[in-house]
Amino acid sequence: MPLVSLWFLIYPTGTTYAQTPRIALEQIASGLNQPVFLTNAKDGTNRRFIVEQVGRIRVLRPGSSSSTLFLDIASRVLGGGEQGLLGLAFHPQFSSNQRFFVNYTRRSDRATVIAEYHASAADPDVADATETVLLIISQPYDNHNGGMIEFGPDGFLYIGMGDGGSANDPGNRAQNLQELLGKILRIDVDRPQSPPVTNPFYGSIPGRDEIFAYGFRNPWRFSFDRVTGQLYVGDVGQGAREEIDIVTSGGNYGWRVFEGTRCTNLGPAPCTAPGFIPPLAEYINTGSAGRCSIIGGYVYRGSQASLPYGAYVYGDYCSGEIFMLNDGVQTVLLDMAFEISSFGEDESGEVYVVDLNGSVYRITNPGGSTPLTRFSIADRGGAQLSTAGTSSALTTGYARIQADPGKLLPSGFAIFEYQQHGVLVSESSVPVSPLMWSGRVFAEVSRAVNTGVAIANPNAQNVTVSFFFTDTNGNNLDEGAVTISANQQISAFLNQPPFNGGGSLSGTFTFSSSLPVSAVALRGFTNQRGEFLLTTLPVVQPDVTAAEIVTLAHFADGGGWTTQLVLVNPGDNPVSGAIQFLDPNGQTVRTSTYGIPPRSASRLQTAGLGSSAQAGSVRVSGGANATAIFSYTTGNVTVTEAAVPGLQAGTAFRGYVEKAAGVESGVAIANPSSSPVTLNLDLSQLDGTSTGLTAAITIPPNGHRALFLTEIPAFASLPVPLQGVLRMTAASPVAVTSLRGRTNQRREFLITTTMPIDESNTLASSELFFPHFADGGGYEMQFILFGRESSGAIYFLNRSGEAMTLPLTP
Repeated sequence: MPLVSLWFLIYPTGTTYAQTPRIALEQIASGLNQPVFLTNAKDGTNRRFIVEQVGRIRVLRPGSSSSTLFLDIASRVLGGGEQGLLGLAFHPQFSSNQRFFVNYTRRSDRATVIAEYHASAADPDVADATETVLLIISQPYDNHNGGMIEFGPDGFLYIGMGDGGSANDPGNRAQNLQELLGKILRIDVDRPQSPPVTNPFYGSIPGRDEIFAYGFRNPWRFSFDRVTGQLYVGDVGQGAREEIDIVTSGGNYGWRVFEGTRCTNLGPAPCTAPGFIPPLAEYINTGSAGRCSIIGGYVYRGSQASLPYGAYVYGDYCSGEIFMLNDGVQTVLLDMAFEISSFGEDESGEVYVVDLNGSVYRITNPGGSTPLTRFSIADRGGAQLSTAGTSSALTTGYARIQADPGKLLPSGFAIFEYQQHGVLVSESSVPVSPLMWSGRVFAEVSRAVNTGVAIANPNAQNVTVSFFFTDTNGNNLDEGAVTISANQQISAFLNQPPFNGGGSLSGTFTFSSSLPVSAVALRGFTNQRGEFLLTTLPVVQPDVTAAEIVTLAHFADGGGWTTQLVLVNPGDNPVSGAIQFLDPNGQTVRTSTYGIPPRSASRLQTAGLGSSAQAGSVRVSGGANATAIFSYTTGNVTVTEAAVPGLQAGTAFRGYVEKAAGVESGVAIANPSSSPVTLNLDLSQLDGTSTGLTAAITIPPNGHRALFLTEIPAFASLPVPLQGVLRMTAASPVAVTSLRGRTNQRREFLITTTMPIDESNTLASSELFFPHFADGGGYEMQFILFGRESSGAIYFLNRSGEAMTLPLTP
């Protein structure tokens, strides 16, 4: 395929310009008949499907330079102008059910038809022409038909409908909730006669059940950000403004009262009326000889660094310009002699440009690098990467983890290792996390203790994070807000800007974000030698009550050990309940009750008396989120701290384990039932192959066991070094925490916890994050992925959101 290098900048009125990537277009198909769209089936085949306006769909297989006919319904389609076969979407379970859907203009009456088809059982590259009609929408004119259909992250089919045509929406259809024109619709293709009950106007009068959002002139192309799930819509203007909208349920995007941010004076509502949502971005329509019709595109999430990660790419039909919106700045990437009819996306997230004149091109960046780290994990295997930490300068940032098409996301955690004066003084693990809209953290600031929070914004636009503090009496204290720029991260202790929580604090810190973010909380403790010990704290989702009984798989008391039990109230109402400490044999050694005001937290600490250590488990009832922080003190110096979060019990877990010089993994298991349970252990290598080592541990009723691997007889002679995955299964639910012991240069024993994965948990997120890393300045990192068969890439970004190469070794 020819590689057409077409990089230059132009500076027409109305656009702000910033430094742009050098992109090129690689032609992947030609000789097409009015192509208007490209998409993929998300079925792991990496096929690309090209829609021709005349009524045909063609399929292009990987490595092929010529397409073949997939579906021909030209006899049903009225083509030409803004009519024709306009949209194609594959069912989320297409790989198993072979269902796909089209949007076309019906030849007999120019109505919009949404119909279902199936790929042939005999040949997956050919479709059956048998049609099932799901929706018919009459069209008063022959323009402004919309045409886009796409499945959202919720599994529902979204449909873009223009206002029906002519000029200036003479029927005021876009603002009329009794009309389906001028709307984004949402239907359930598995129950086509019953729109989703979560649609904003479902069952309301006035309001059609199918409407998701309204106030559009002609939303020709839209797309979902495959990471954040946000819906980006390019809405074609009348003659003054072209706009990009981020569309949410029930939103009114202004037409015909507004065209972009311009008041049209067409009414019927005044422009001063509340409720109209302005565009994310807009540009001036300069007429048919210049810019005239926006072509909505995609947020770039590819792995080839063709564009800045998270940038939105789109174009204009008349001018042939390809634009990028990144960090709020619109940039012209290319100015082509094309009639851009659409953009497209393949399974790996690479973006394509469709030229109505008959060709399709892939956007590439021949001069760019690919700042990513690839990983590949076998089932029951894992991957481990470490930084050297040799630099005296501290580098911080965050990492994002993406799986390849058709692959599941792995589980994992990052281990912070911190050295002072050449001695390892602290280790702490941070689990991978999905995006969240809000969070609550146990907050403590004192002479020896400080709580830090890191928040990463992976979105292509700025977010506003609002926050407040609550004391132990439930009184809300200082509040504030901080703007985190697109793709950037902030990290600070709570007594530092931008949080400014003061020099003394005990309670909670609660935040909420205008868009989903990734967050982690760390507790820093300065010991009697002035060494800084780190412990991870859970970020609790507000208003999500914990299970009625939460089990903490480990506590330790005596022989230098103490345990703090931290309870956080996730809600806005008081919570109360009981706390039960149990020994390894299931006998109760201590009980107490608690009561926590709204949004607040409480804490209790074991006495740490006795010359020998006592271990066991803890149960907490009543709805509070619970975490145990256990500490070990020797010679009047606290040398290690680790946190065990409260867990719901399960029957099958996988955990990363390691045996090396000075390092050994273990497990802590609690049996919450009144009957004994046997935990079966099966150890595999990091490449997923079996070691042949298995074991069984019996835990008495309500009992507990905490063992390092070599304390289990079957594993007493483990090879060194060993990195692997331990699968743990039981016939009835147990609570499990993985332990990691480390002996430092002073022969002091450090311990941290590493979270196993519950095999029954499914990850709904399309991306996971390490919200914070620190390398250099005494810090080293280990990044560990495990648990599910997977492959993909890790992107490392600094605090400014710039992709970076972090030196890593296996």
